[in-house]
Amino acid sequence: MGQAASSVPRTVQMVDSAPGVSSPPAIWSAFARQAAWKSWVLLLQLAIIVLLVVCVIGLSHKEPDVVLVTPDGKSTYVNRSVAGDALVRFLADQKQQPSETTVVHFTKDFLNAFLAVNSSTIESAWAASLTMMTPSLRAKMAKEAGAQKLVETFKLMQIQTHLTIEDLALVERFERAMHVRATVARHNKGLLDDRVDATDKLVVDLILVVVPRSPNSPDGLQVAEYRNKVVSLDSSAGLTEGGAAVSGGTDAR
Repeated sequence: MGQAASSVPRTVQMVDSAPGVSSPPAIWSAFARQAAWKSWVLLLQLAIIVLLVVCVIGLSHKEPDVVLVTPDGKSTYVNRSVAGDALVRFLADQKQQPSETTVVHFTKDFLNAFLAVNSSTIESAWAASLTMMTPSLRAKMAKEAGAQKLVETFKLMQIQTHLTIEDLALVERFERAMHVRATVARHNKGLLDDRVDATDKLVVDLILVVVPRSPNSPDGLQVAEYRNKVVSLDSSAGLTEGGAAVSGGTDAR
């Protein structure tokens, strides 16, 4: 009996000292504070992310400022905020259209590659001129040049051509194309024979089409049609007008 009675307090003491079902309030308060702090951090991070996304979207849709280019190529920077409504509307209409300065630049590059023949560089110049044409005109010109052995002939002729563009005018402009007319003078001289000396003058008509800008078409233009007409010919060494280049071609597109 004494042993049983003495064991009861020890059992009760063990029960009293064992952890209960509920934890002390201080521990739960610490957990709650920690959870609330983490929630605020997550909300702050989410707010920052949303703000960054809004800023990126806003910047991507921001209209660029304006650069005015004069006919001689001089550029003037104009902030869009001070540009007039008429100028802004004009720029919106012309956004996909090459400027007249670009048209002049492209046309001069093409004429020099196509007509300023040099026997030592004819291969690379001819290839460069083909890349400036529309695919169908390029195929037609390449076929004609291959049939005439154009590159080989000019290599054997051993001549160099100095090209002078006397006049260049934008005759007519359409929505996605334009008609350009140039008057050019060519002075052909021999690389090895000084007796080779010939001069002629051509009127060249080009139809240029607007294409998406790319590494091969940085100006956003290609030649869709080429025509030339010899208006004067002075040859002292037997060079004829047929010795210029492929005479012409057209791309109806």
